[in-house]
Amino acid sequence: MKALNSSVNEARRVAYMTGAGMLLAFLLFAPVLASATSYTLSVQTDKSLYNSGNTINVSGSVSPAPPSGTAVGLKVTSSAGTLVDINQATVGSNGTYSATFKATYPAGAYTITASWAPNASATAITATANFQMNGTTSTSSVSGVTTTVFASTTTTIIEAPVTTTVVQAATTTVVQAQQTTTTVISVASTATTVTESPTTDSTALAVGAIGVIIAIIAIVLSVLTMRKK
Repeated sequence: MKALNSSVNEARRVAYMTGAGMLLAFLLFAPVLASATSYTLSVQTDKSLYNSGNTINVSGSVSPAPPSGTAVGLKVTSSAGTLVDINQATVGSNGTYSATFKATYPAGAYTITASWAPNASATAITATANFQMNGTTSTSSVSGVTTTVFASTTTTIIEAPVTTTVVQAATTTVVQAQQTTTTVISVASTATTVTESPTTDSTALAVGAIGVIIAIIAIVLSVLTMRKK
């Protein structure tokens, strides 16, 4: 009888210890089991191509919906891995979130990385989305078709013009034609009758007149001389 009672008491003691151990294990490992829930994170942009100055709308979700008060960290990096922008979005009760960025980045490819963790001590999960910046300021849409113009950079090199001045000595030779005038005199054979007429030599007349005057003066002087005697 004593042996039976001893066996029953031993069984009860083992049962109590097992129950206590299970309760302790549940209390200790319940947070671990809770944090071991598998979450998925998504992120996306409203467009894959943006012009300078556009608004980039970012959205996503955490599934299953986590407890309220958690936030998703967002960062924008260039294709070279350089951080260019950051933001943060609060996760709603349905597990969704949204945020915006101002597209003021140079033309190129960019990546948005979303990070979320259920608590500070848990490992964060990440998701990424890519978009392109074309660097222009406008797009045109006709009949629902969007035409996007990618900006291209053209480098123009203007070289200073080289002016070459050629001085050529010009020799001008003036040849003056000498005009020779030839006069042809035609001599006609004509019969000419020459009539001689008496001519008076003017020199002889003058000498004769002077002689007459001298003679008159001589006569006058002779007459005067004779009267004086």
